[in-house]
Amino acid sequence: MFKITKRLFFIPLLIISVNAFADELQVATSEWIPYVGKELPNQGLAMDIVNRALIRAGHKPAVTIQAWTRTLEGADIGVYDLIAAAWYSKEREKSFIFSKPYIFNEIKLLKHADSSFDFNRISDLEGKTIGVITGYAYGEQFDRAQGLLRAPGIHVLQNINRVINRELDLTLDDERVLNYEIKHNISLNTEKLIFLPKSVSKNGLHIAVSRQNPKHKEIVQAFDKAILEMKKDGTYERILKLHSE
Repeated sequence: MFKITKRLFFIPLLIISVNAFADELQVATSEWIPYVGKELPNQGLAMDIVNRALIRAGHKPAVTIQAWTRTLEGADIGVYDLIAAAWYSKEREKSFIFSKPYIFNEIKLLKHADSSFDFNRISDLEGKTIGVITGYAYGEQFDRAQGLLRAPGIHVLQNINRVINRELDLTLDDERVLNYEIKHNISLNTEKLIFLPKSVSKNGLHIAVSRQNPKHKEIVQAFDKAILEMKKDGTYERILKLHSE
């Protein structure tokens, strides 16, 4: 009986001890549903993965969700220790050190179900009216391509509706973003929409740790290790399943 009591007493002490010595990190990101959102389960798919990995690595994440410009500027000068969801670029590498990708974003095209259009290469899109979001990056090839008729919109849902109404030939966005909007807007006539199987681009999503933090290398190394452990023990797959329901 004494041994059992001793073990039970030790467990909460251990939890208190770990929390007390956890290294608090200021984590910033911008809303990007379903990856990041204040009202989403565990703040969204990306935040769920990042928070659990950071906690496993011995950190205590304090998350701020705000506009992307404020997130980027704040992390650049060290107000925030890291950005939770960022694409890699050489320009950003001057200010940040990046983790390995912890998930991938696939940019997919959406067309009207009656359309016979098929996509194999960027040149196939020439002459097509394509709904885009102003200021959004879709991948280097698409962004630099000439001869594309880009029709700016303010929200992905607007572009989806314009495809249904045949005002656009196509729209494109991250596949999970498109699926989320379609699933959560019951007014959409989903029978009139078809995803094209080939991706326009595929980008890894990383944490970007500010070089202003003196432990930036250690943070990234511990995060990458935690992600590997989560994949091995099934935690990662359970998170994906939770956010696909």
